[in-house]
Amino acid sequence: MSLPQVIIDVGFTSPTVATTAFILDDPVRGKLDGPPTLADENIWSDITDSVRSWSITRGSHRGDDPTLRYDTGIATIILNDENRDFDPDNLSGPYVAAGVTQIEPMRRVRIRAVWAGVTYPIFYGYADDFQADYQGNSWTYTTLTASDALKVFASYDRGAATPAGAGENAGARVTRILDGIGWSSADRVVATGNTTLQATDLSGNALSELLLVQDTELGELYADASGRIVFRNRNAVLTNTRSTTSQATFGDGGFSVTGEIPYADVVPSSLDEAMANTVTAQNTGGTAQTVIDGGSVTQYLTKTFQRTDLIAQTDGDALSWAQAVVYQYSSPRRRFASITFNTPRPEAASAHWPAVLGREFGDRVTINRRPAGGGTISRDCFIRGVQHESDGVSWKTTWVLQAADRYSFFVLDDAILGRLDNNALSY
Repeated sequence: MSLPQVIIDVGFTSPTVATTAFILDDPVRGKLDGPPTLADENIWSDITDSVRSWSITRGSHRGDDPTLRYDTGIATIILNDENRDFDPDNLSGPYVAAGVTQIEPMRRVRIRAVWAGVTYPIFYGYADDFQADYQGNSWTYTTLTASDALKVFASYDRGAATPAGAGENAGARVTRILDGIGWSSADRVVATGNTTLQATDLSGNALSELLLVQDTELGELYADASGRIVFRNRNAVLTNTRSTTSQATFGDGGFSVTGEIPYADVVPSSLDEAMANTVTAQNTGGTAQTVIDGGSVTQYLTKTFQRTDLIAQTDGDALSWAQAVVYQYSSPRRRFASITFNTPRPEAASAHWPAVLGREFGDRVTINRRPAGGGTISRDCFIRGVQHESDGVSWKTTWVLQAADRYSFFVLDDAILGRLDNNALSY
């Protein structure tokens, strides 16, 4: 069975913060004609030959809540370390400078996969710890754990400045927060927001404020696999091609018969935990706006959801926020909660790896399941979380999914979403 080539690098001798230096194969900093300057050749140390196994978890762990939350991404890398190269207590190892170990927290870590000549980013973050595990006197394993940029923001508390920014859109607010904490403009992809916000003094925790902006927008904020901070506005799922058009179809009908990319398992779900038919939204300093779907309450009893800390400008914005959440979550969705892939058979590998490695959060995919008893269950889903794990012999991938029909708002000129009697207006 053929697996992608995996490359795992650590920036032992490079700055721990983001850099604008040119880095080979990097999708942003690898452009020769762009602003980056050439970096030192030792900016990364390739530790792949020492890797015993590795795993990463990024994104949402559930994926179907009224306010989407992408968790801090985590990587765990198990290293064969018979020479104690990665042991921070070994001052005779290769990663020591002037008698000081470079095996320390906040060193940059990246994982990439190469398939058919294409390099796919898998993870980019910052070391948490190098934990040596001495197996008697015969062997040592070292576990390298790392977290993505959301960890950096979670540890950044700020003092108050003069309040400013009343009327700026959510994307501009994200940009100003990132500027305020010195996050490189090369390491962000920020969309123009659809919601205008109250003024802010930029005080308190940086991640908390970024997430409050995301929630007020009903948008998305996450660190991508290349280490960039991505902010998507709430209309991205209605307008961006990767969200409006299925990027791949997965199924159990046989690759040679249907052309569907095979999966190992799909988990269906219709949890009522994700329901909300009585929603209250309130801006800071504003008046609470409550929206109730009476028919849903009659059928499913009361399912409340409230946010009283939003920072939109008007009560009208808060009312629209509550209406949008009720429209999306007042009825249960029979959805696919997750999908799992194992190492593919050779005949499907050429379709499997680009589809599995090339996806990002918010991508739309189609999943077909043919259970015993007959029939085909077909669902369009958004990818909201990803897990990869490999020991060099096998590879397992799991995606956390969200039902795409939660976003069936009216879209002009769309054959399905453009029907006035079937879809509510987005705001």
